[in-house]
Amino acid sequence: MKKAFLAFAGALAMTSALEAKDYDTIRVGVDAPYPPFEYRAPDGTLTGFEVELGNEVCKEITGKECEWVIQAWDGIIPGLLARKYDMIFSSMSINEERKERVLFSDAYYNTPSAFFAGEGFNPASSNGTRIGVQRGTTQDAYLTEFHKDAEIVRYSTADDSIVDLKGGRLDAIFIDAPVGYELLAGEESFGQVGDFVKEPISIFGEGAGAAFRKRDTDLEEKVSAALKKLKENGTYDAIMEKYFDFDIKV
Repeated sequence: MKKAFLAFAGALAMTSALEAKDYDTIRVGVDAPYPPFEYRAPDGTLTGFEVELGNEVCKEITGKECEWVIQAWDGIIPGLLARKYDMIFSSMSINEERKERVLFSDAYYNTPSAFFAGEGFNPASSNGTRIGVQRGTTQDAYLTEFHKDAEIVRYSTADDSIVDLKGGRLDAIFIDAPVGYELLAGEESFGQVGDFVKEPISIFGEGAGAAFRKRDTDLEEKVSAALKKLKENGTYDAIMEKYFDFDIKV
């Protein structure tokens, strides 16, 4: 009995040590390009709102910037679960479906979605239209549920949907609003159509958060604490104001 107890205690101590891991470097999964949140600068470096904010979070925890791992969106949660990286910091909306698979930090931003199109498209009457969307996103889930009369064309990246919109192969795209503004900047033929879309919360959640494997509670707590500190000391606002003309903070 004593040996069994000691073995159990040893296993418990080992589990606690794993959960309280001291991270020398934090590997972060991100889907890029997705401007202004993450994209390549002209010199090839990865930058954007989330990249800058994520680097500050990592520095709070490890003293070093994140180690960024580019991953296509439709494989970003499987990549996390396969231990390709330690967390996802890539505009992942917190919703109930994803909570079944991953652990989330506190939300760090919230932006609406919107339709972008040329003349003649009406979101309230989409029967027979072709609407582009990035595969596996909350926008994809929204179109699947509420625009069944449209032909939904799914893409691996937001950039690919923009190419087909400009080329006349789509009637509209449905996308995170700041991304649409960024990717269609200077395009007078295309713009936002209709109101912002933020509901239902069951699909869009209440903001974007960092995602972790469910057992990594210690890292989630450190990231949430770092985000809180960056909001309090003004670092978050300074980064936000470089990329947005409005407050996206949760």
